[in-house]
Amino acid sequence: MTSRLDYYAAAELSQIIERSAGLIGVGIDAKGALEIANRSRGTPRVANNLLRWVRDYAQVKGNGFIDQATADRALQMLDIDDDGLDEMDKRLLEALVSRFEGGPVGISSLAVAVGEDSGTIEEVNEPYLIQEGYLKRTPQGRVALPKAYQKLGVKLPAGRQSELF
Repeated sequence: MTSRLDYYAAAELSQIIERSAGLIGVGIDAKGALEIANRSRGTPRVANNLLRWVRDYAQVKGNGFIDQATADRALQMLDIDDDGLDEMDKRLLEALVSRFEGGPVGISSLAVAVGEDSGTIEEVNEPYLIQEGYLKRTPQGRVALPKAYQKLGVKLPAGRQSELF
């Protein structure tokens, strides 16, 4: 039997977060759950970890209830942006675009540039960045896609567009 796992949609993750919030005894509204879901990289494990962080934040800095504004502030403290990218994702994109001129670059060189193990990059960061259209793997190495340039606010080099597709 061949099975395939796919990322969860934000609406599905929101339901999981609301249920988990009830299990850990924290109040949350639908917009707060959706805010966490949108930044959870399509993964329930990540969603539940973020929920626990936001709960702790809400208990210390807020009134103990999670709404959209509370979730947003808590996730900003973790440096998780609206697209679910964390600090390491941004460092990878920055290195790929700035230091390696958009690629192609080998995984080992990219790993050294950001100070992370190549296995961690391949297993943790790359799948989401590829799925979301920020980079692609080629036989020559990793290549930044136009969405990576947009995310970093960097102009796509002339002539680069035709190389990417």
